[in-house]
Amino acid sequence: MERHATSAELKARAKGQLLGKYGTVIPAVLAVEIIMLSISGVISFPLNPQTIPGAIGSFIVECLMQLLGGIFIAGQTYLYLNISCGGNIRVSDVFYGFTHHPDRAILIQLLQLLLMLAAYVPLFVVLGLWMVIDSIYMLIPVAVTFCFGLIVSVIISLMYSQSYFVMLDFPDFTALQCLRYSRRIMKGSKARRFYLDMSFIPLYLLGLLTCCIGLLFVIPYVNTTYSNFYLELMSKRNGQ
Repeated sequence: MERHATSAELKARAKGQLLGKYGTVIPAVLAVEIIMLSISGVISFPLNPQTIPGAIGSFIVECLMQLLGGIFIAGQTYLYLNISCGGNIRVSDVFYGFTHHPDRAILIQLLQLLLMLAAYVPLFVVLGLWMVIDSIYMLIPVAVTFCFGLIVSVIISLMYSQSYFVMLDFPDFTALQCLRYSRRIMKGSKARRFYLDMSFIPLYLLGLLTCCIGLLFVIPYVNTTYSNFYLELMSKRNGQ
């Protein structure tokens, strides 16, 4: 029977690989967060989410920020993949996506967002019916469709979690090919990745309790572990 690295083993690798690199990684994490928060704050400042136009505007801004985030995800993936492969890293690595196929990074993010939104279509329909019917009993279908959307969106997230790694590994792939390849290599590994995701929840909570300062160490640790997860997936696939 084929043996996969355990979550503990992947985390141990990440810890070792990050030794001596936090001086570069932490400024890189801060740079991305400051830029994203600044842009979002400037654009959202004149919007009033209490009004319908303001709520719509806020939703549009959030979608645009998610697409911009796709470019930063590509850069961060490049940074952490370099760490896992023992390469040299720089703070500027997080901007890698802006000079290497930013359109592809945006499209990967867009397609994933559309798929996740599609998972919540039944919920949106039921909420629309609730506005017409206005009955307490509509809470049951609302809860059911919400749970359905949540489960499907988690599955989608797991299926396509390797898309940005694939984009970097196969620069000739289109966005659709990156998504398809991610889905292919994640067959049989979604439960392992989900378990890995859940195992980081206590660390994130601890990071939040330290006024988010701890997150500067947690985020690199988590993402380097994810890079090792991808490398293991590919090594098993190449071995086959």
